[in-house]
Amino acid sequence: MLKVALAVFLIVHGLVHAILAAAPSPNDPDAKPNSFFTAADRSSLLSQLGLDAAVIRWAGIILVALTTLGFILVGLGILGVPGLSTVWRMLAVVSSCVSLLLLILFWHRWLVVGVLIDIGILIAILWAK
Repeated sequence: MLKVALAVFLIVHGLVHAILAAAPSPNDPDAKPNSFFTAADRSSLLSQLGLDAAVIRWAGIILVALTTLGFILVGLGILGVPGLSTVWRMLAVVSSCVSLLLLILFWHRWLVVGVLIDIGILIAILWAK
């Protein structure tokens, strides 16, 4: 039962990234949907590097896709899906790191929960070995 709950939690954690990607930028009354992780003005770090708005948008889209897919695969691996059941720990570490990168690059105070979840996943995986 605990295994199923953990798998569902990690799959949902991945899907939350996709849901947020479909949301408008916070605190912007003129924001369009699909701008939370993709609007150029949402990533001060990438904007300071002088990257084009289209590059920033695609970086957000790619990071969201990798994170979402990664956590879905982790959950399936925990459930024992062949081919994933042996690599889910490595996928969890990679997915958490990609998620942390996404959350830091497109930071908003709402994302602190996601950061804490990702750090918790990393600690749990690395501690349990």
